[in-house]
Amino acid sequence: MTRKILYPATCLLLLFLMPAHAQQPQQPPTAEGTYLTYIGGQLVATESYRVTSKPDGSTTAEGEFTPAAGGAKQKLTTTATKAKPEIFLIEIGGARALEAKFGEGGVVKLNVAGRPEREVQTKATVVLENLVWHQFVFLLGQYDEARGGRQEFTAFLPSQGVEYPVRIESAPAQTYTPKNGTATLTTRRYKVLAAGALALDMWTDEARVPLLFQVESQKIRVVRQGFESLAEVAFAAPAEYKPPAYVVPASFTEQELTVGAGGEWPLPATLTLPAGKGTFPAVVLVHGSGPNDRDETLGANKPFRDLAWGLASQGVAVLRYEKRTRRYPDKIGGIRNLTVKEETTDDALAAVRLLRQTAGVDAKRIYVLGHSLGGMLVPRIGAADSQVAGFVVLAGPTRPLEDAFARQYEYSAMLDGRIDDAERAQIEDAKRQAARIKQLKAGDAANAAGETLLYAPPSYWLDLRGYDPPQTARTLKRPMLILQGERDYNVTLDDFRNWQTTLAAQKEVELKTYPKLDHLFYEGVGAASGADYDRPRNIPRYVIDDIAAWIKKLK
Repeated sequence: MTRKILYPATCLLLLFLMPAHAQQPQQPPTAEGTYLTYIGGQLVATESYRVTSKPDGSTTAEGEFTPAAGGAKQKLTTTATKAKPEIFLIEIGGARALEAKFGEGGVVKLNVAGRPEREVQTKATVVLENLVWHQFVFLLGQYDEARGGRQEFTAFLPSQGVEYPVRIESAPAQTYTPKNGTATLTTRRYKVLAAGALALDMWTDEARVPLLFQVESQKIRVVRQGFESLAEVAFAAPAEYKPPAYVVPASFTEQELTVGAGGEWPLPATLTLPAGKGTFPAVVLVHGSGPNDRDETLGANKPFRDLAWGLASQGVAVLRYEKRTRRYPDKIGGIRNLTVKEETTDDALAAVRLLRQTAGVDAKRIYVLGHSLGGMLVPRIGAADSQVAGFVVLAGPTRPLEDAFARQYEYSAMLDGRIDDAERAQIEDAKRQAARIKQLKAGDAANAAGETLLYAPPSYWLDLRGYDPPQTARTLKRPMLILQGERDYNVTLDDFRNWQTTLAAQKEVELKTYPKLDHLFYEGVGAASGADYDRPRNIPRYVIDDIAAWIKKLK
């Protein structure tokens, strides 16, 4: 499972200020512009802004955030004096939605509409909120360009009342020649890492005004208006997906279908069908957390395409589709009582129904394969459809999902051998939110106040409360193959042992671990980290062989 469970209506990012070093480029007294935010290639928001700095050291940043799908505009105002943040304010329709007042001694008074005021203590010198890209000029003002290298700061997120570490590092400058033939442009590059897990790439001009942003893990791309031609070349993938050697292209064909056609949430899909006459067993692929595409693309890696092409090369049809949170991020983010039913299981069941009606597929031999969150939900999917022939679980969590955040944060923080104060605060906040989740009551599911806990509404957590994937799987009495990478730190061997303890005695269940594999079922050595996912790789042939052989013997 990735760090975020799902992509909410907004994303984690906005920054505020500290003094620039004397040797650094100075921002102009007034700066303004417009940023266009895309998720999965779809425009989701427009942000117009104006930042004004005065000789007395005061700064006012004003912005207007407009959702592309309609809805109320948000007015954002940040004020500071001599680099000390004073007020951050979000207004919707003229009414205060969120206000953070910074006082002496690191005390912040938080006022959120519909909730009582509360005070929190912070050491943060940077304020973060959601999707307000112009504030990155202030983060850049903190970065000592002469010193270079990695530099770390502590940020504050008002909507959750927490602080966490932010690391920024300059990368070599790059020169681009846009495809429209305009003059070449040299850009500065920066890599930002928030909370030890969320990686962001940023391109600026020579004056360090941000032009482009990219958050690959969340399929986010942001373009400053007027620099679309730069985006076209800068966002070009540095590495291309390469099919593994075990794929035999001539052994299958592909056709485009739609999961949920005629309904509220139609999803583009691809059926990979083995060549030849007759009908074939088929597998539906169910995504892990986050706004995944049909290939579960991460950089040049496409694990679901590996599975589809690899299995089809061995006579097994595969259906994969765009996840609902990718196709409809704004719409699904507006559901206050969201659960995994809307996020994942409804579409998986619709995919199974589609396969039953598809020529070339054996309707009695349809299987569901779930990865990460999808693997955790495989038993629920099976319980909802008694005709599914069997199930494959890849790295399926078995413990309460809310507890996974602190574990993953702690693991990532300890990769350098120590946990600093900011990292410790982030871990403790994850534990605090997990404790709050465990205290939720049934009435909280309505979520009238719009509460978010660990990036999901109360309804999401209440729906999962008491859900025990292995125990639910035990009641299915159908074939199941459970696979786990031993180097996986997102879903660990502790999760696998829960499957093993509950299901090992059942003859229709097979369990297996792979010493070299991580969460994406890619090979590696040593301690796994998020950086591993940046390297182009493929799922090894022996995993494909194991899945194909298991399906074929179930006749």
